[in-house]
Amino acid sequence: MKFKSLLLILISVPTIFFGQQLSRKILDYEKLKIVEVYCDSSTIIDLERAMVAIDGYQSERGVEISKSIFDKNQSCPQIFEVYAYSLFRNGKWFEGIDILEKGIELFGAVPELIKKRSEMSIEMAQMGVGEKVVDGNSIYVSGKNALAYDEKQFKEENYKSALLDLIYLKDNYGRPNETYLIGMVNQILGNYEKSSEAFETLLADKEYMTISAYNIADNYMSLKQFDKAEKEFTNLSMLYPHEPEIYNKLAELYGFKKDSVKIKDFRNKSNYFSNIPSFTELEYNNENFELLKFFSDESVIYKNKSEKLKDIYKTKSQSYTIDVCLMILKLHANHGNGLEDDASKLLAKIGLPSIEKTHKLFRSNISTCTITYLADIMAQIKDSTSWNLLVDFLPSIANMPMTLIPPSVPEKLILFNEQKGLIEILKVVKPLLSESQDNSSNPMAQLGSFNQFVYYYPLQKLKQKEVLLAAKKLNYTDSELEKLKRKIKK
Repeated sequence: MKFKSLLLILISVPTIFFGQQLSRKILDYEKLKIVEVYCDSSTIIDLERAMVAIDGYQSERGVEISKSIFDKNQSCPQIFEVYAYSLFRNGKWFEGIDILEKGIELFGAVPELIKKRSEMSIEMAQMGVGEKVVDGNSIYVSGKNALAYDEKQFKEENYKSALLDLIYLKDNYGRPNETYLIGMVNQILGNYEKSSEAFETLLADKEYMTISAYNIADNYMSLKQFDKAEKEFTNLSMLYPHEPEIYNKLAELYGFKKDSVKIKDFRNKSNYFSNIPSFTELEYNNENFELLKFFSDESVIYKNKSEKLKDIYKTKSQSYTIDVCLMILKLHANHGNGLEDDASKLLAKIGLPSIEKTHKLFRSNISTCTITYLADIMAQIKDSTSWNLLVDFLPSIANMPMTLIPPSVPEKLILFNEQKGLIEILKVVKPLLSESQDNSSNPMAQLGSFNQFVYYYPLQKLKQKEVLLAAKKLNYTDSELEKLKRKIKK
């Protein structure tokens, strides 16, 4: 259950004076008649190329493609939308907003353009004046390098601009997503009653009913209506007993009520369910909570933790042992001391009974190091249901931010099945080799390819002749083969 989300974007640095007040343009959509014009198929294909580049953390390339289209052709709103989005993702916030608003003035109140404008405004408000993200890599700026606006006013102005766009979309198209965002923006601005009014209209919507109930309860707490908030959060905790954010809110609520016993209890539950995989059978009780504390305590030496894990394996059920091992891997609190290796080896030793939950943890939000451990478990057990999971994950490594340690999934595929693993890696590598020549002079694109070494490292351990023969069967060009040779040269 996802309660909060944060959209990330790069911040540009225009030449303005510190503390300046931001003023966003107000567009009267009711007076702007929509001009229904559609892009031709060839333009759509070109615009999709720009979007693929952006999704692949190559925003500079996205700007290059979309600008070339925009400079020659401004015949349809999608050109304005993609060019604006490319600029925005590349950090040129105000240039992107300007292009989008020109598109609205030219083609009228096109809902896609208005929605994109609201999304941009929300992201600007969330990021503020001192943070930027370049192709997935966060950079924090301050002083003269930050946007020279008053932080609080900058955020409020962007939220208010987004709110006007969202209200227009909701009034004219009645989509629940806009209503939800109206509730969220009003909540952020401190308009709690207006926020609840929006959320109350979504309580019958299956997709939004739970998150809306949560936010209504949150609004009650902000309005100091603690009894109402307690009732709503308690109901939610019974519906979602493994959701740590609900327990956080209950702890906060009982802080206002000065109930120290309940504060401690709900904080403990929040901590527990934040670290225990939700699909395990490790119920919340004192024994399991103390076990979690023991394995997450960095002051406890590895030998004691290892002995405890061995004891669990000997004296507890197989299912309980599996759950504890997965808890250790999810915790990521024992990286480098050997306990994660022990848990991984134990799961591989248990074999097939551990596969289903291993898959579930692999699909969840975990560290890349944990992904490597889980891939190793699957490679050793070699159950057929694991193969597609690993293969499907393979392409995502290329586009991971350089701030992440890339998981060694390619190496584990080779361990799983050397011949089939080689083919799958080469399938992913072929388009990357084709793109590398185009990006040779682009330092940001080169940074974006930082993680790709994990594809080539396991190939270096194979016979080069076999690797190149397999590549030829996949129709590698002579240029791609030469690049592949250089990548796998020992």
